[in-house]
Amino acid sequence: MSTIAFALIIPSVLTIITVMGIKNVIIRSINGQPYEMWVMPGLFMFMAAILVTPLIYRDFFDLRIHHKVLTPIVLSPLRKSNIVMGILFSSLLEVIFILIIGLIIYSSIFPHTVNFSQGILTLFYSIIFAVLFGNIIILISLMTERISFFIYTLMMLLITVMFGCGLFIELDFYPVSMGNVLRYLPLSMVGIAGRAHLFQHSFDLFNTAIPVIVSGLLIILNGFVLKRKMRQ
Repeated sequence: MSTIAFALIIPSVLTIITVMGIKNVIIRSINGQPYEMWVMPGLFMFMAAILVTPLIYRDFFDLRIHHKVLTPIVLSPLRKSNIVMGILFSSLLEVIFILIIGLIIYSSIFPHTVNFSQGILTLFYSIIFAVLFGNIIILISLMTERISFFIYTLMMLLITVMFGCGLFIELDFYPVSMGNVLRYLPLSMVGIAGRAHLFQHSFDLFNTAIPVIVSGLLIILNGFVLKRKMRQ
């Protein structure tokens, strides 16, 4: 029941407090799309990041610090990278469930913004974003032992994601030099590739492949860090 409640509340709240306000300031994107249409993939990528964070925190920080479920799992003969990948992908099931409900809610609030193919593409790129962001959170969770440091780092990361990855504000609004740097962040690349596919109907192989490759490398790195941490 709590999952169903969150599935209804989170998309509704994020839509109301972000899109409803900003669309009166930024009416259209630089390319001419209505803001509520342009921001849709960014909103769901940010929603995916919000949703995957507590699940990762629970499994890789709380349970590790308190020597609960994670310890016997790590003692199994499975490769540590497989453990990381398994826990991450199991978390994605709950994220996907809520994102689907969120798409239904968003399409009811803005009926002209979402059709079936756009919903599938938004879900696809949101999953890529969640995998990459989840791996970053796993690395932070494994590298720190203090809850205060984890929360401070998480807050800075979420603010950077929200405003510095082109999810809610186009990178072209930033100074040219700053925008050029931000658009090469792997998390920014997911949004760029998603909007290119949605609005320009072109598959951006470079901006799609790089985040996927980085996610794979982070899974390997997180497996190595997990192995070192649990030996302590």
